[in-house]
Amino acid sequence: MTTKVTINIDPTQKILLKRKLNNNGQAQLFFTNEIARLSEPYVPFQGGDLKSKKAVSSNKITYIMPYARKQYFTNAGSGKEGTGKGGLRGKLWVKRCWADKGKDICKSVAQFVGGRAEW
Repeated sequence: MTTKVTINIDPTQKILLKRKLNNNGQAQLFFTNEIARLSEPYVPFQGGDLKSKKAVSSNKITYIMPYARKQYFTNAGSGKEGTGKGGLRGKLWVKRCWADKGKDICKSVAQFVGGRAEW
């Protein structure tokens, strides 16, 4: 006795589109917005301009202030709520946010696309 089994699977692109995982799609934009939102407590803060003036696209976050690059790489963390005073604000804020909250971000993105994150 033989059994014949036929499996019909959608093409890869259709599966990715259904899960919002297409190139620069909704999942990528959601991920970038989550990083931008969760990294706000890490951004150096004096008057609030650096934290509030940013442009978020599907694959990058651009801080618009002219001094943003210098602050990102060299901030000493001695300002309001800075790392030098026991707070979170200081240099390399996106990388430090990812180190602290990466698992939470992965879980939220997985939930957004209808999956689950495993650790």
